[in-house]
Order: sequence, then C-alpha cells, then structure tokens
Amino acid sequence: GEVMINGTPVDKDLMMRISGYVPQQDLAVSCLTVMEHLIFTATLKLDRRVSLNQQHRIISSLINDLSLSGCSYTQISALSGGEKKRLSLATQMLTDPLILFCDEPTTGMDSYSASSVLTVLRTLTERGKTIVCSIHQPSSEVYVKFDHVCLLVPGGHQAYFGTVPGAQQFFKSQGMECPPLYNPADFLLSKLNSSPEVTKEICQNFSDSPLNDALISEIDSIKKSSGKNQSVFGIEEQFLKFYSVCQPTHKTQMSWLMWRSGLSMFRESQRMMLRFFMYMMIALFVSLPYWSVKIDQAGIQNLQGFHYSVITEAIFMQTYSILYTFPAEIAIMLREINNGVYQAGPYYFSKAVVLLPRVVIETLAFCVIAFLLVGVEGGSLGFIMFSTPVIASAVASTAYGCCMSALFENIATASLLIVPLDFITYTFCGLFIHLSTVPLYLKWIKYISRFYYGIEAMSIMQWSKIYSIPCPEDAKLPCISTGYGVLLKYGYSPNNLWLDFSGLFLSFAVLHAIGFYAFRRRSQRQPVY
Repeated sequence: GEVMINGTPVDKDLMMRISGYVPQQDLAVSCLTVMEHLIFTATLKLDRRVSLNQQHRIISSLINDLSLSGCSYTQISALSGGEKKRLSLATQMLTDPLILFCDEPTTGMDSYSASSVLTVLRTLTERGKTIVCSIHQPSSEVYVKFDHVCLLVPGGHQAYFGTVPGAQQFFKSQGMECPPLYNPADFLLSKLNSSPEVTKEICQNFSDSPLNDALISEIDSIKKSSGKNQSVFGIEEQFLKFYSVCQPTHKTQMSWLMWRSGLSMFRESQRMMLRFFMYMMIALFVSLPYWSVKIDQAGIQNLQGFHYSVITEAIFMQTYSILYTFPAEIAIMLREINNGVYQAGPYYFSKAVVLLPRVVIETLAFCVIAFLLVGVEGGSLGFIMFSTPVIASAVASTAYGCCMSALFENIATASLLIVPLDFITYTFCGLFIHLSTVPLYLKWIKYISRFYYGIEAMSIMQWSKIYSIPCPEDAKLPCISTGYGVLLKYGYSPNNLWLDFSGLFLSFAVLHAIGFYAFRRRSQRQPVY
C-alpha cells in the first residue's frame, strides 16, 4: 500500500517529521520533574535556532493547554495515569506536528482521567491538528468525543468508516439497532464479534454500500487534484518547515544527556549511598586479614595476596555493577532515539563519561581503607603509587561492563559469556600459574586480561621500592631478599609498567569502541514498541 497525505505519497522521513506518536505505555526518566523533562526534550528536539525564551513560551503554553500546571514541578514517578498521558502528549506536541497518532490513550485510566485526556485531544483538533487514535471498548462519554470512527475486524478488514453518528445508522440499516441508553461502542463491537459469518456479512455490506463508494470517490478526487507524482513541497508549503530544522550538535546532546544522568544519580542518592557503604564494607573485610602485614619472607605471600584481592575486587565490583546500565534504560533510550530526541553516539558516551567520577571516587575511598588498614608504607607518594593501578583497573572495567551491557539484551545472557571470560583471563594474571611457563600458544591470553595488567602494575609499583627483605638465619628454603626477586618469582618484569598502563588504556578504548558499535546497531535493529 501507499501512505499519502492529501493524495500525495510521503516517505518515512517526512512522515516522522510531520507527525507525532503517543504510545500506550508512557515511558520517561521517572526522577525528572514534568518541567525538567519538557525542557530536556525541547532543547534536543526543537530547532537549535529557537531561543531559550521561545522554548519556555512553547513549554508554558503546552503545560497550560494540557492542564499540567499543578504538577509541573512534580517528579514523573508521582504522576497519575492521566497526568502521564498528558505529559506524553505535551512531549510530542513540542514540535507542533500536523498529525498525532495515539495508541490506546485511555487504557488503564478511570472514566474521569480518560474523559480529560480525550477533551485535550479534542481541543487539539480544534486547532487544526489531525488526531488518529486506536481504542478498545471506549465508554459512551469517550466515544462521542470522536468525529470519525473506523471499525476493523481480525485480518484488517474494514467494517465501517465514517462519522460517529453514521455508524449507528449503518448498523441500523443492517437490522442491528442500538437500544436506548446503551453504549454505542459496546453495541457495535458486540455485533462485530458475534460470529464470523455476521462479521463477514457486515464487512461485505459496507464495501458495497454508498458510504464506501462516496469515500472512494472522495479519495480519488483528492489524488487527482493533488497529482500523484507531484512533490509534496509543491502542494503543502507548511511541510517545508519540518525539513529546515537544524538539529542540536552532538556536543549539545551529550551535555544534556550528561545533565540528565547526573541529576538521576543525585536524586537516587539513597541507593548510591547504600552502594558506597557496601563497597566500603567490602574494602574493610578484604583488608582485615592483612592487618599490619610485615615485609618478611612470610609477608611476601600475604602482601602479594593483598595486591591480588584489591585489584580483582575493584575489577569485579565495577564490571558487574555497570552491567545493568543499558538494560535498565533500553526502552526509554530506544524510544527517544527513534523520536529523534538524540542519537546513539552521544547517549552511549554520555553514560560512559558520567560513570567515571563515581568509579574514581568509590575506588579511591576503597584504596584509602585498604591502605590504612594494611599499613602500606610510603606516605602520600606511597598512596598514589598504591591507588593508581587500582583506579586504572576499575576504569578499564567500566568499559568492559558497558561493552557487555550494550552487546546483550539482558543480564542473564551477558553472564553466560562474562563469567567464563573472567575465569579464563583471571587464570593468566600470575596468581595461579607462573607466567614464564605458559605455553607459547596461550601467552596471548594475558594481553587481553585486565587482571594481568592491573596486578602486574600494582606488583611493580609496590615491590620495586623495596630493596631489602630480611631472611631468617635458619632458612631452609631459598630466601627472596629484594622486591625485584619477588617480581621474578611471580613472572613479572619491572620494565612492563608502562606496558601495563598502556594495556589498560587500550582495553578502555577498544572495549568502548566495540560497545558503541554494538549499541548503535542495537538501537537501529531492536524493536522500539
């Protein structure tokens, strides 16, 4: 079939520009207020040449027209069903579309809320907007607010199309008169669902009726007057404004997305504080077994075990906490990208950037507790040398978490790959096998291991500053007398420090590149509704 406006074929791009779609399920970032949500959407969806004053006038007008004044500073999570639906309408009306499609606009609402939403839609039609709604079993009060009705039966067959009063007249002509004080919509639907034979007969009778003939004649007349092959621009000059819109830059999109993500994190402070508290408790229990560890022959294993524990805990904590980043917001994100609010690139990288301060602060606090409890020497410089590889490993792990979160639609599927990958790469970190004895055909695995890079960097920075380790006089085993000897014992090379940090940085960059590609592909292919 063809999609036409006033008899002129239109493509998908133009249709998206001149129309708005209000889905049945109202989705938005729930911690934002109505005003914040509209400001965010207006900034990213309106022409960037529109001034702030013009934006505020548009938003204020919509808030007043859609009766949202009383809840404009209320968080979306606290809105009623009717208020959320009116907010969805306001969001779509920001760009002043010519056509508005509404999917089940009254579903799940009480009669008052449903009537108020339809009253708003009715007001919009009086201003020249074309409103198309799909609706099931409307109340009589809601039904009479429509101008025209199209009755469809399974298979997409048309049982009636015309004015609302005309529907009852048509069914009456078929010997089906609606009783007095009976909901006309319920009556019509009950007749259409009575039996397949009756349904088929009604559809055929409408197809052969003068009503349908008049409808076809009107469509043919419009097509002839407009000229089927004529450009839309030659017929509807009002469409031109939808093609001349200058979209906000990627920088603007990213800055506003970062603002929204940051605000969401701030308003979820209770959850953030609980997360921080749990992280600090983990730091406490990881460090307690190594309380005031001494640097002697027995302490070598203890101190190296402490290094392993700190690095691996930082990696695991940040990887698995970030896995929920995209699945938690995928429905909202897909809808907003499809509606042209922003693009996939700015969204992905804004999430990646906003995560960094939180990760650095949490990891730094983790390092403070571990550093003080274990009694690592070196003062301020020693703390910097201790915390740097931990933070670098944690930051690289955020990229790994984002990548896996973007690659898979749910956490369960992602875990099927993450757990074995972590197990394999952790095996080659130097704790379970001496790295110099690894077969040549397996040596490459350590170069994709965040555990290897992080633990080797930590070991080099800690042991390279230790020049003497006391040996007992009656030592029966070979004695390791220097930090350099400890590094050799575990198969680490002091010359690899910058290689380790380069490996972590490269992991960060490559994993984010893969994550972005997967996220963009997913945003293009995954169903929006």
